[in-house]
Amino acid sequence: MRASAVLQATWQRTRRPRTWGAALLFGLVWNGTRLLMGLPGPGLLEALTPSLWVALFLVLSPLPWQWTGDEAPLASAPRGAAQALPWMAALTLGVLLLLGAAGGPPPGRGPGPGPLERGSRRSLDRPEVPRRMHLHPRFWILGVAHLSFGLLLGWILADRERAELQETAARRAADEAQARVLQGQMNPHVLFNAISGLTELVREDPVGAEAALVNLSDLLRALLEQGSRLRAPLRDERRLVELHLGLERLRLGHRLRETWDWPEALDALEVPPLMVQPLVENALKHGVALAVGGGDLKVQVRREGDQLFICVANTGPAPAEGEGRGLGLRNLRERLSLLGATADALSLWRDGDWTVAELRLVVKP
Repeated sequence: MRASAVLQATWQRTRRPRTWGAALLFGLVWNGTRLLMGLPGPGLLEALTPSLWVALFLVLSPLPWQWTGDEAPLASAPRGAAQALPWMAALTLGVLLLLGAAGGPPPGRGPGPGPLERGSRRSLDRPEVPRRMHLHPRFWILGVAHLSFGLLLGWILADRERAELQETAARRAADEAQARVLQGQMNPHVLFNAISGLTELVREDPVGAEAALVNLSDLLRALLEQGSRLRAPLRDERRLVELHLGLERLRLGHRLRETWDWPEALDALEVPPLMVQPLVENALKHGVALAVGGGDLKVQVRREGDQLFICVANTGPAPAEGEGRGLGLRNLRERLSLLGATADALSLWRDGDWTVAELRLVVKP
């Protein structure tokens, strides 16, 4: 990993409940063992120290194993060990120095001289020399154990996180592949519906049919472009909808009445492709086209914070129970699920004379 990715992974470890759960469990076992052995009850700081030690090692020990300077998630064994050894040695030494500074005289030396005795010595002998901080041998034994434990723990945690990253990447790749398959299914579906509508136009208006075929060619090109991407600017979705409506205008004529509320300022936002077109197609096929006198179609796009709302409403017959589950909308729901959207990201309901379909997407700020 690069430095930024290593820091992000380290920060994520501090936010995992299992990190603090393991540290708390170790502290409870440590202090419980002390009490069972009949040792004096620890103070608050001493009781918290084992948990803090473990939390520190759980968070920081994988860091040198993960730093590679490139996109690799784990350093090779020689490089990882060479980076981890001085890192863990410095970390262990820092812990030992803190323990030595906070622990006072090493255990086993007995009480120091009293105030009167110290005063008599100071008067009879040479001036008192400032005492150096001593570390009891048990601290060094503990340090070697912690160093070995930190090296092994760091490699285990780093390797585990590498496996998790690879599993996540594989799952994402599988979802993307399935999303591409679903997008590919949309192309013949849209073209089939467009061609079905043109069969009537060929008999009734040959000149209009010729213009429609040109429009159909542009629509096919736009579908191929959209189908090859996982995200695209919203302006491309607008163009796709306009091409689709261009075909429908030739077929429906004055029976189709459109209203747009789509600010151009939102066109630069990137969204998954083929999100608006299925809603428009469903509104025309199951609403406007079935009404004797045609109907109205409203396309509205608005943004609220990091939420993008796409609303397509149409007049015409109310959808029958179970309607709205055709290939287009079913395909759209499946793709939304693969993209991690919630179950209510796509809603369909009846509001008076209008059938409303609303799609909610999360966009980057």
